[in-house]
Formats: sequence, C-alpha cells, structure tokens
Amino acid sequence: MLLLMVSPICAAKILFLPINMDSHVLLFSHLAVDLAHLGHVTRVVAPSNARVPHFVEAEVDSGGNFSYTTYPAAADESYCNSRQFSAGVMRAALSQSSWEKFTVTTSVIQEMFDHLESDCVSLLNHGDLMQDIRNGGYQFAVMDPFIPQCYYAIPYSMGIPYATLSLPVVTGIYRVPRLPSFAPLFGFAYTDRKNFFQRLTTFLVEYLLLLQFENKTTTYVERLAPDRPLLNANQLIQRVRS
Repeated sequence: MLLLMVSPICAAKILFLPINMDSHVLLFSHLAVDLAHLGHVTRVVAPSNARVPHFVEAEVDSGGNFSYTTYPAAADESYCNSRQFSAGVMRAALSQSSWEKFTVTTSVIQEMFDHLESDCVSLLNHGDLMQDIRNGGYQFAVMDPFIPQCYYAIPYSMGIPYATLSLPVVTGIYRVPRLPSFAPLFGFAYTDRKNFFQRLTTFLVEYLLLLQFENKTTTYVERLAPDRPLLNANQLIQRVRS
C-alpha cells in the first residue's frame, strides 16, 4: 500500500479525432468522457454536421476535463447519414447477385472515403483550430482507421503516438491476422458458412478495401510535417500503437 501511495501517477492529455460517422463520434465521445472521469484531459474534435451525443453538453457544462470541439464539415449533411448512402447499403444487402453486391459495395465505400477525406481537408483548412490543436500539448491521440493519409498525419506531425479504433475489416492495422475468405463482410449478409464463390467475393472486396490504404499520397504529411520523413498511408498505419 505504501509503495502504491508514493508511486507517481500522471494524467495525460488525449486528442480524439473521429470520422464523420455518428456511431464513431458517439463511441469516441464516450471513451473520452470515461477517461476524463479518471483524471485525464480529453478533447473530441468532430465535424459540425455530425450528431452531437446527448451527454456531451452536460459533460462540458460540468467544467471537468472533457471538451468537445467542432469544425466546419465539407457538406451540410454527413454522407453516412444521407439517403444516397442508405440506398446503396440496402441495395447491396438485398441484392441476390454477388456481382451487384460487389460493384455497389465498392462504389459506396469509395464515395464514403471521398467524403471523409473532404471532411479531413476541411479540418486542416481551419487554421485557428489546427493551431490550437498543435499548441494543446497533447501526449496521445485516438484515431479512426479511415483516411489515414490525412487524419493520421495530424498526430504524426505533432510527434505524438496514436492508437486506432478496432474494426474487423482492418485487423492488419493492429497486427491481428485474419483470413477474409472465412470472415463475414460488411454489406454482403454472408455467414461463416460461405460457398466458394462467396469466399472469393469476400476476399476480393476486402483486398480492394485494403488497397485504399496502400500508396496513398504523402501530400498531407508534406503539408503538416515538412521537416519529418514523408510517409504514405500504409506507413502511417504501421506506426499505430497496439
């Protein structure tokens, strides 16, 4: 007990950067609030058109260690909340054609990635907020595993370590081996008892998803950290803390 009493206990300043998806903003905010209750100083920075979790206002008004900041989003409505996104997901889920599932899912995901990247660019273009983040003295960041070439460039440019949200489709980010041909895939409603063609489809779609992270431009790293080594999206992912 005496050893525990004299052991140094330090709180950390932690930055949370969720993508423009309501469920992710909710999850990141919950985690940030819980860590703030444990004595850490936490801040969530989210797009302005994302739904603000119901508990955020009360937590901010309480004057604790938690804060929530928004930045102007690229559009009036989050793409993930749009009718277009919902229609694409439903079309893929209800289709009886594996080829249609494949083409619709990859199209929806590509469009989602384009919108998410536009949101990240909106954050980078918010000069006052970016300067405030840089001067915040953060020691750690919690990120989303999407658009790493842009979002991950922020903590990388600040020289701080970062972790990422765990998602089954990108287990390689946190170094967990996974064989996509045997695991169900988003949008396809397959079980773990797939036939050969379903396994092949799952493998190809996931491979295309992973290609989204490969060899992405170093433009954002060059912009935010011109004095540091230029890293592409895959290299930024490899720096994620387990």
